[in-house]
Amino acid sequence: MEDLIRILQSCHLDDYQIVQKETVSHQAFFIKQQLDQHRINTVTHTKLTVYVDNEDKSKRGSSTKEIYPQETEEEIRQDIENMKFNALLAMNPYYPLVAKQTYHEEKEEFDLVDALRNVISAVQSIEDTATEKINSYEIFVNRDYIKVVNSQGVDIAYNKTDEMVEIVINSLNKDHEVEVYHMIEAGADQKAEAIRQDIMEVFKKANDRSKAIPVKKMHKMHVLLSGSDLKEFFNYFADRINTQLIYTGMSQNKVHEQIQKGNETDKITLKAVTKLPCSSMNMPYNGEGVKAEDFTVLDNGEYVNYLGNQMYSYYLHLPSVNFAGNFIVEGGSKTIAQMKQEPYLDIVQFSSFQVDVITGDLGGEFRLAYYYDGEKVIPVTAGSITVNMNDILEHMYLSKETKQYNNWVVPQTVELFGIDVAGQE
Repeated sequence: MEDLIRILQSCHLDDYQIVQKETVSHQAFFIKQQLDQHRINTVTHTKLTVYVDNEDKSKRGSSTKEIYPQETEEEIRQDIENMKFNALLAMNPYYPLVAKQTYHEEKEEFDLVDALRNVISAVQSIEDTATEKINSYEIFVNRDYIKVVNSQGVDIAYNKTDEMVEIVINSLNKDHEVEVYHMIEAGADQKAEAIRQDIMEVFKKANDRSKAIPVKKMHKMHVLLSGSDLKEFFNYFADRINTQLIYTGMSQNKVHEQIQKGNETDKITLKAVTKLPCSSMNMPYNGEGVKAEDFTVLDNGEYVNYLGNQMYSYYLHLPSVNFAGNFIVEGGSKTIAQMKQEPYLDIVQFSSFQVDVITGDLGGEFRLAYYYDGEKVIPVTAGSITVNMNDILEHMYLSKETKQYNNWVVPQTVELFGIDVAGQE
């Protein structure tokens, strides 16, 4: 990086920014429970952004490119000249870079082998059942060393660790077989028992999916939403207060706006936090050099802070940029048991859950849900729902119980009313 900075300082740029990430990754690939391949990778990615201003500094253009380790000084200089030209082709109103932030962590030699063994032991402690079997799985344990440097005095270096498990489970019920893909993302402090419990839940869902019957069309149904797709559900509220969407007119939300005004609803409180146990997004700074801070985004249904990057926050005349890598949505007023006292459709797995941040439309086709008719619970599949966030906010309840999905802690269940369910006639 020192050589790159030296070259940049001689290239007559208005500003520059470098984000360098060195990743050491231990990877293991299994067929059933047999190791097929073990791989260790060490890679470094260096992303350079150059900034070019017009004469009166009312406009600023930028261009970004990865600089490869094998490039010569002559090739790097040619890259920079090309980037300067490209930056002039797309000028935006001027904005300053983050300035004068210094933070240094020494590079940690994190024991990736031990972390990999921890995950492997968790998965290998799971025994196949008569109907559910592990098809294959892949494990990735990573240590990142991230540096952020710019021409305005930002000089930051920190460590980050994470792990990921991708697993495929087959479930056979009579002549019907289903294949379930599941991914676990977490920090490297995730406990083996938590990984095991997560996969055992997938075993149960796979079994239920193999027995599920097509759902019938329902009108004005009492619907519960559960599972990891609730991350996307609640991320909608963070996106709506993003400075880029507001500046470009795609969101009309603003701070001090109350988005939930009804009395028959649990008002949402959404907090951003810098550190969360077992999260892969615990970072002291972001890629622009903004320091992570704890703050509240939504307080009891009222927006109280913006989210966004340096450029669009400056355009909105905000004094600072808010950043944190983790989010917590507080639990609501009802237990899940209370939500299930009357007939319901509890949707736990979508094939693809979509939330349109501009229109507020959300939903999709579900692969697994549980229908309670007042007497028995039946696994069902092959239905879909489509609702609009603006229509459900005034009559919606959140479970007291919460659950963590990597960098999000959310209510375990959201209760909705009067929802049309598409299915068989």
